[in-house]
Amino acid sequence: MGSHDIARYVVKHPASGIYRYYRRVPTEVAHLDARTHIKQSLKTKSLKEALDKAQAVHEAAEAFWRALLAGNDNDTAFARYEAAVKLAQSMGFAYRPVDEIATLPLDELERRLAIVAEHLDKSQIVVDAVAGTVEEPEPRISNIWSLYEKHNAAGLTGMSKNQMRKHKVSRERAIRYAIDVLGDLELSAITRADVLKFRQWWTDKVISEGLTADTANRSFSDIMGMLTPIDNALHTTYHAIWEKARIKETNATKGTSRPPFPVSWISEKILATGAMDMLDEDARLIVYSMVETGARLGEICNLRPQDIRLHDEVPHIEIAERTDRRQKTDHSIRRVPLVGVSLWAMCQRPHGFKKYQDKSDSASALINKVMRNNGLMPSDEHTVYSLRHSFQDRIENAACSDRMQADLMGHEFGRPRYGDGPEMERRKVFLDGIKFTWAPAGMQG
Repeated sequence: MGSHDIARYVVKHPASGIYRYYRRVPTEVAHLDARTHIKQSLKTKSLKEALDKAQAVHEAAEAFWRALLAGNDNDTAFARYEAAVKLAQSMGFAYRPVDEIATLPLDELERRLAIVAEHLDKSQIVVDAVAGTVEEPEPRISNIWSLYEKHNAAGLTGMSKNQMRKHKVSRERAIRYAIDVLGDLELSAITRADVLKFRQWWTDKVISEGLTADTANRSFSDIMGMLTPIDNALHTTYHAIWEKARIKETNATKGTSRPPFPVSWISEKILATGAMDMLDEDARLIVYSMVETGARLGEICNLRPQDIRLHDEVPHIEIAERTDRRQKTDHSIRRVPLVGVSLWAMCQRPHGFKKYQDKSDSASALINKVMRNNGLMPSDEHTVYSLRHSFQDRIENAACSDRMQADLMGHEFGRPRYGDGPEMERRKVFLDGIKFTWAPAGMQG
């Protein structure tokens, strides 16, 4: 809204030498804020200290004006309260509601009253901040995401840009559904009857639209997942009323798992010479990389150069623990030997698939569409992800041990581990024994 260089708003009083925050109310919000200027003493003659104190005043003003422009009364109330808290802190006080201020020690009470008297006709927000006359607003359903984002900042770290986008979209969708059905209720006012009303709405939607119970239950999981860290931070119990509200899954509402490709289909259709040529080269190589590794499409798309170990004693890919994106589960972290068509594919892309980094949804949509349009899907239920199910069936049918299955698939089996050299060699020998007979175009037949 204004300059991020707050130094321009920090000026020294020519007589006293004390710095103050002085700023004209921006034109675009002047019709919503009765003040013409913000004039706030920073109570110091040190420029460094003044700049530090001015930051709180500046942030509070900006947040307040943004809320005014958004036109959301509840957001405005939150912004006004936050501004009051920050202003009180910048003036050396903890913000306290007015009924608590009367019980403060006399010296602090006198200091507060002096500031109130000084600003009574100059700045209402300063008066409110020091006198504690801004009530803490009750959060509503529409405030859930912003509160969650604020109080779960640590829990949101480690996601890629696309993972964060999907995380937010799903939860904002749940919030929107809840508001559509219940109205924008205060969180403390939501009753069990409201939650059951929301569940009934979802039940009707599942039946009328042929959805799965999991689609509905995701809304309840997302709302609960957001309210829990909010409760932990604010010492509230908003999430309790939402417990045990999930829709029971039946045969009619149960989601179906993706069927595997038959082994013959992979060898005769997908790996046939020229069968995948309608895909761009990166997409084609991603499919080939999945065939003999059983890796998820997203895991292949997001491999980094350091995750592709072609020159190790056992060439392999590593689904690694990372700080810039989250793996599906802790057990997903693993090493998978490269053999056959998957080894060849990774040799073509030793640095990974830059085109589809953090864009696995785009890769999946493209591959599924092209394969389906070209007769490479046995049924409407099959997707490229079916290659992972095929891989699991193949290793199970070859009498793979439970331990090795878990290590190759990234499933839970006691404590997850990468596997040492001998174990990696055993995995490679096993996978070599079941790999498809395949050679690159020009070398087949």
